[in-house]
Amino acid sequence: MTISGDGKVIYNLDYRSKNDDAWYTSGVVLENGKRLRVKLEDFKSGDADEVFSMGNFSKHDELEEFLRRFRPVSVPVEENECSTVVEGMTVCATYKGDGSVRYFDAIVDGVCYKEHKPEKCVCTYLLCWKHGPGEGTVTAENIVDVCFIKSGAPDPRVTDFAKLVMEKLSSQSSLIPKTPFLSRKTSSNQTFNKLQEFSGDGDSCFSGFSEEKGRFKTELIDQDRDMGGVKETESHHFIILENLEKDLSPVLMKDFIYEQTSIPTHTYVFQSLSNEPYARGIIIVDSKQKLKRIHEFISNPNHFIVSTFSGRPWVIAEDMLRAETFNIMQILQPKSENKNTGNKLMVVHLGTKEYMRAKKSKDLYMEFRNHVNRLVKRLDMEEKKKWRSSSTN
Repeated sequence: MTISGDGKVIYNLDYRSKNDDAWYTSGVVLENGKRLRVKLEDFKSGDADEVFSMGNFSKHDELEEFLRRFRPVSVPVEENECSTVVEGMTVCATYKGDGSVRYFDAIVDGVCYKEHKPEKCVCTYLLCWKHGPGEGTVTAENIVDVCFIKSGAPDPRVTDFAKLVMEKLSSQSSLIPKTPFLSRKTSSNQTFNKLQEFSGDGDSCFSGFSEEKGRFKTELIDQDRDMGGVKETESHHFIILENLEKDLSPVLMKDFIYEQTSIPTHTYVFQSLSNEPYARGIIIVDSKQKLKRIHEFISNPNHFIVSTFSGRPWVIAEDMLRAETFNIMQILQPKSENKNTGNKLMVVHLGTKEYMRAKKSKDLYMEFRNHVNRLVKRLDMEEKKKWRSSSTN
């Protein structure tokens, strides 16, 4: 297909197909300024093209999910670079378990390094697949099957199309009466910020283990927009976290969870008391199965999720999966989504110094929490005794 002004399709993107959830080397064409055509390099005939129009998006969440499907083309790992592929890293790799050859994201679960010549790697990599037909399973792969995930701003035509969709959604939301329960930091602003991150010069937040460089730098507009399609009242599955950094951005938290688990979530960080050195937060999903996967990731004894600022580890408040019916907009008011604090999140693994520091920090917090829990139980008992005593008089 000939593109006006370009002459040809430039295959400079990884695209995660809606048809089979696999990553494909792709190029995009913006047609008449209203439709985005995604062309797969392996299917240049056009039979596998995926076309998106502005009418396909009715919620900001849908636009966010769409943007996450794009990133710069992954780079194959060279034979002499095998030592740079380490445990805990997220990579894009060839999956052949179902007889086909497709690319999916995976976490390096283990590495069996072997001595070899620089030009021929014989190491083995254990990959835990994050999505696709092998999701949740671990397979042994060779270096030729592994690619580095690149960060950075992809093709500007994706950004141009997303901006058009944002304008359409914003014009629609301006016609909806405002509700007094809306937070000033709504998901439409989150989408706007994602769009700015996606199109900026800094690294993209849509690939595993990407480095952030001063994002959340844009000036917010129309801060009283709607919640971007979040269903107001329904049954939500959630877990509550403790020991978070007080200035942790819910957007960073949400993107980190997606990078590690490929599960879209709603995340909130609550205001803490002035004398508390930590904050609490909540992760919300739409199914028990998704929540279980996130719970298993956070509670995995072989690693901790920590703040890069202080090494403070996440702690699950209750070792149970909860489900309740509530109104997200009324009950959960997020903190400021757009502080550029420099605080990031990372996974530290068993056997490292960072892991030992995180374990000591968690043990200290658990000692404090257990002490508080004992005081709470004592207070409850004393209040009940006082109530029973007064009711008998």
